[in-house]
Amino acid sequence: MVSTDIIVVLFGDRKDYDLLIKSIEAHCKDFNLITIDNNEVNRGFTKAVNEGIKAGSAPHIWLLNQDAIVLEGAQEALLNRFKNDPKVGIVGSMQIDSENPDLIRHGGTTRAFPAGVHKSGLISMGHCRFPEKQTWVNYASVMISREMTQKIGLLDENLFLVYSDSDYCYVARSKGYDVWYEPGSKVIHRLNASKNVSEWHQKDMQAFMKKWGITFVSQNQFTSSPEFDRLNRFP
Repeated sequence: MVSTDIIVVLFGDRKDYDLLIKSIEAHCKDFNLITIDNNEVNRGFTKAVNEGIKAGSAPHIWLLNQDAIVLEGAQEALLNRFKNDPKVGIVGSMQIDSENPDLIRHGGTTRAFPAGVHKSGLISMGHCRFPEKQTWVNYASVMISREMTQKIGLLDENLFLVYSDSDYCYVARSKGYDVWYEPGSKVIHRLNASKNVSEWHQKDMQAFMKKWGITFVSQNQFTSSPEFDRLNRFP
């Protein structure tokens, strides 16, 4: 059995996808590539990811955006984070800007709601250089334990495109698993496939609010359930 199922959801132009595949072939080993093509029928990101998970059998599942580029050592660093700790369920990579290789676009996260906020910084300044537990991580490059998915289920398909990453991290943590940011795993993220999400943002936001007991009070003010408040605190 291979160590890693790599799942890529394809939507739109194949140019980004082809660059990603070249980087996977150059820098990864012992993997099974699963591509879910959303061009003919757009299932949405979340449902496509779940189809990819069900199609594989490897103990580790690596979700990669089609506009990412894998750098050397990225796969190994993610796999190493899982070793000797069964509580590790989800591990996210450092995401680097495509035009400025010193700029970190995702080095962990802060707020998940009402809009996810990423930690950022400069590699040259030593920012975001330590692996740390997180409340959630962005799914442009994230590795998930298959054993965990078998125990807690798959991503919530009520969330079509956005929020399913933070939601699944919160569900995992509510079931006793840890979410990590791993800076040893580096990918370039060009933000081409994930920038046009406004169409679905409102619907997914409402589904997320309903699930976690979040209520709108006034501009940028919300109340939430005790469970969400507990999970929303930094681990």
